[in-house]
Amino acid sequence: MRQVIRDNIGMILAAHMVMLTAPVLVHAEGNHNFINFTEPLKTERGELAPIGPDASYLSDADACAIATREWGWAGCTTLDKIAVDIGPGVGTILLRKPVSDGYVKLDDFVGDSARAEIDQIARDLKESLAAQSKQTGRKIEFTGWRLYPTADRQRNLIYYALDMSWDGDPQTAIRVMLLDRYGFIEMEVLPSADNLGAQQIAAVIDTVISAYRPKAQASYSNFQSGDKVAAYGGLGVLATVLGVKYGKAASAGLIAVVLILLKKVWFIVLLPFVALGGLFKRLFGRKAGA
Repeated sequence: MRQVIRDNIGMILAAHMVMLTAPVLVHAEGNHNFINFTEPLKTERGELAPIGPDASYLSDADACAIATREWGWAGCTTLDKIAVDIGPGVGTILLRKPVSDGYVKLDDFVGDSARAEIDQIARDLKESLAAQSKQTGRKIEFTGWRLYPTADRQRNLIYYALDMSWDGDPQTAIRVMLLDRYGFIEMEVLPSADNLGAQQIAAVIDTVISAYRPKAQASYSNFQSGDKVAAYGGLGVLATVLGVKYGKAASAGLIAVVLILLKKVWFIVLLPFVALGGLFKRLFGRKAGA
């Protein structure tokens, strides 16, 4: 059993072009029952296999309880699994339900124009956060890439780490989008240590990737002629996970997976990112007595 630490645990929903009076910052208290791995954990479209001996996970009921009671989610339709200590350097993984808009091609991440497009996405993100700051009275800023957005064509994934500031409080968000035959799976990652450099974050991402296995015939390499192909490419995935409109991704089904209805707010909020790093610095503590 692990003791949930009351150390800035929370989730700030950086809403895009909507009125919020304050960030949603919540504290998790009490104990949650963690289950030790005895076999790979089945996920919606694959499985997580532990790399270290301390790996454990929350039951679906406990994971949903945290999301709804402590983070203010209206439901758990976008939440797949929460696991901790999956391997060296990895504190917490939040695995979201798969996006099934079709096979995502990474061609747009190749060439000199890709950096210009990513830079434009970053500028759009800054503008959307500036608008949110004006509406909420909270200064929210994108301050740079801790790990520049990268498409790994050998391992079929997209990843990044970005820095932001909420009223001067620096925070880091780490994301991994694992591509498969049907779309992609998004992972939000909290390292076991703070203030990591780009190479250290990349090492944590390597561990996370090696822990996940897609279902048989669901891997990216199993794509066959006739399968659905997404209307957007890898840059569309990046932009929409960040909450920024980009080309055909803006009107595709991808946008729907980041819509959350807060329990105490009577409108829909677009969720550009939920940082499992700085936004809540410690999600779960070590084993009692460890």
